[in-house]
Formats: sequence, C-alpha cells, structure tokens
Amino acid sequence: MKKNRFVGPYVAFFLLAVLSSGVIISCKEKNEDIVKRKTITEVIMENERFSILKDIMIHAEMTDALRTGEITFFAPDNSAFGKANIFASSVITGLPADSARKLINNHIIGKKRLEYKDLLVAKEKSLTGKELSLTKTDSIFAVNKADIILPDISAANGVIHIIDSLAVR
Repeated sequence: MKKNRFVGPYVAFFLLAVLSSGVIISCKEKNEDIVKRKTITEVIMENERFSILKDIMIHAEMTDALRTGEITFFAPDNSAFGKANIFASSVITGLPADSARKLINNHIIGKKRLEYKDLLVAKEKSLTGKELSLTKTDSIFAVNKADIILPDISAANGVIHIIDSLAVR
C-alpha cells in the first residue's frame, strides 16, 4: 500500500491554522473586561479620608448627583471639617438635607473639569452661585483661602482637589 505524502503536511497545516485562529479570536477585549474609571461619588465613598463628607452626601441625597456631569469638586477631607470644629458628620446630618446639599454644592464648579495645571487666579461660581475666589501663593492654589493640598484626583465625571479647610460654609 502506497503512503500519501501530501496528506500529512495538509493536516498539520490545517491544525496549525485552527489553533492560531483560536488564539487570535480569544485575545479580543470585551467591553465588560475594560476597567471603568470611578465616578466622583465612588472615589469619595471608598476613601476613609472623606468619611464625614460621605455621610453628608448620603444625608443630602447627593450620591447619584455626583455620578454624572463634568464637575470640579474642591472636596474638604476629615481634617478640613475638623478645622471648622466638625469632628463628626452628625453635626451636619442633624441639619435639614437642603442645608447639607448647599454645603456640598458650595464646593463644586459645574460643567468644568479644571485640573490643577488649568487653574487660574480668577473668580468662579459654585453650583449655588457663591463666588469661589481662586488665588495663588508661590505654587499653591487656594479656593477662598482653603489651600489645595492634594490636586487632580481624576474621576470619570470630573476632578477632585482636596482642600485643607471649608471654602464656603
């Protein structure tokens, strides 16, 4: 019986082609595999540095409001609240939700993503219409005399700059 010399190479080529295409197809990235950036709400909710702000946001029913829209948030951390003698969120959560909402909105510039490099000495309006005066001393920017101590925490819907005291009460 004669051996067919051409069948072996064709079978080997066919198997190699099938295996290669399987590897190529399996390497495609799916949308659900891509890690999505966190929203401003998620950054604040997951960081212990903002535990007081987190409780105030929950009380003010603002957790959904800070998930969308491009904003710049001058966020006071727990130390900033401490400078205002607010050592527990209960001081503010005892107030009406509208008052807590106003406190948070006083620290937000809406419809703008102002990274630190883009800040200018200027006056901006907060979401409540309060004036936020941006000043610069040496290389440090301040918002109504509250120094930006940690700039440019990027989020999917804006940027957070941590400030060392409340900018507007």
